[in-house]
Amino acid sequence: MKRRACNFYSVLIGALILFIFCMGLGTFIASAHENTEDTIVYKYYKSIQIQPGDTLWDIAEDTMTSEYESTAEYVGVLKKMNNLTSDDIQAGQYLTVAYTDTVYKE
Repeated sequence: MKRRACNFYSVLIGALILFIFCMGLGTFIASAHENTEDTIVYKYYKSIQIQPGDTLWDIAEDTMTSEYESTAEYVGVLKKMNNLTSDDIQAGQYLTVAYTDTVYKE
């Protein structure tokens, strides 16, 4: 009878340790997910005046957002947005560019 009680307590203690381990692991996993908040990024457009010496590629490098994989891709987007048929731009001309911000603007 004593041996049976000893086995019962061993199993009970083992189950309790396993339960505590699982609770700790679950809490750790849940807390790891709580810290990953998605930041909302808003896309806006603005008009810039081209300065002497500016090139479309320089402007693209300065204003390109993270959604584009390359400067060449963004140059193509700028050309479409501004109805340009070539990379040629002139000082004094205005160009519409996109930018992002985490602040919502009305």
